[in-house]
Amino acid sequence: MDERCHDLLVELDRFLDGECPKRVEHALREHLQECEPCFDRTDFEQHVRALVAEHCREDRAPHRLVAQILTRLQVNAS
Repeated sequence: MDERCHDLLVELDRFLDGECPKRVEHALREHLQECEPCFDRTDFEQHVRALVAEHCREDRAPHRLVAQILTRLQVNAS
């Protein structure tokens, strides 16, 4: 792994979140065009993030639990 690959891995989360400064983002995009292993790693990370977002976005507490909490809050507020 060369220095540019290391730099990509260090910045990968920020890069995928769109939080890198423009100059860093530009350098990483150039590297991804030239380095297949880093491109594959980035592609894999994007797919994992998409799967997590798709399957874990609407976890909700059971209605019974919500009702119990609300009842306790009302009792304690009185």
